Amino acid sequence: MNWKKASLLSIAITIGSVTGLRTWGIEPVLAATATESAGVYNQFQQYVQKPTSLANARNYLINHIKEVDTWTATQMTLQLENAQKAHLIVYSEKVFPDKMQKEINSAFSKNKNLTFTALLNTINDSNVRNVLIEGRDKGYKLETSEGMYYPVMHYEGFKIFKPSVTKDIAAYIDIMATESNQPSVSDAAIVISWTELTSRALAIEDFVTKYPASNRSTALQKELLIATSRLLYGTSNTPAYDYDEQVIKPEVKKAYENALKNSKVDTRILSILEKLLQLLNSTNNKFTPVIEKFLVETVNS
Repeated sequence: MNWKKASLLSIAITIGSVTGLRTWGIEPVLAATATESAGVYNQFQQYVQKPTSLANARNYLINHIKEVDTWTATQMTLQLENAQKAHLIVYSEKVFPDKMQKEINSAFSKNKNLTFTALLNTINDSNVRNVLIEGRDKGYKLETSEGMYYPVMHYEGFKIFKPSVTKDIAAYIDIMATESNQPSVSDAAIVISWTELTSRALAIEDFVTKYPASNRSTALQKELLIATSRLLYGTSNTPAYDYDEQVIKPEVKKAYENALKNSKVDTRILSILEKLLQLLNSTNNKFTPVIEKFLVETVNS
């Protein structure tokens, strides 16, 4: 027992003797927990504030998050995310050179697997391997689009922290992991079903409604605007309405209808979809100036 814990224990016993309260095993434990949390937090700061030790910060948090209280665990988890996002551009520059791109492409063409583990099992070049190991250890993952390979945030890796953080941040991690595991859009095309697209938009809306004071509420409010716009309009390569006839695609309308049928609560998005379906039914599913006006006012409101 170190001198700090011994002193705290001595004080607790003295207070218990004077007040008659049973403090043994209560105050000392709480005080020690606070002391331990502070120690872990301070050590984590030494790592997370330096891009060169970002991998150490992530590894340290994985191994020590259970030693701190919920508030401290939440703060450290969000700080790690901030550090990873801030460093992403710098790390990306290491992945973009032609040699890296060619080695990754060659490995990917053989096994169709972009995980760092799969690539490292195939690639022998030491310089390329070092860059890939760096990305793995710093908590990124690789994606590809239009023939380019690039790193992104790997939110699935944050799920290890969920039992230790607040409910809102655990929910935030789930939302972000769902999108990072299977992006909804690639090359300006929607690559998930319209039912899934609707579900994701509703999940973000639920978070913003349920946790308005969350540290990540503002970030998800921005994501909600994007998700709502995609849901109502689609994207340039996957529009919600047929280009030629300007009629809503059957799968889109079906997703709207299912969302309303399966909903248990009323939300802003569902209210929008309900009104939109009413308008579409009155126009034989055709996109008209009236619907355009409704959507513009809805998205901008």
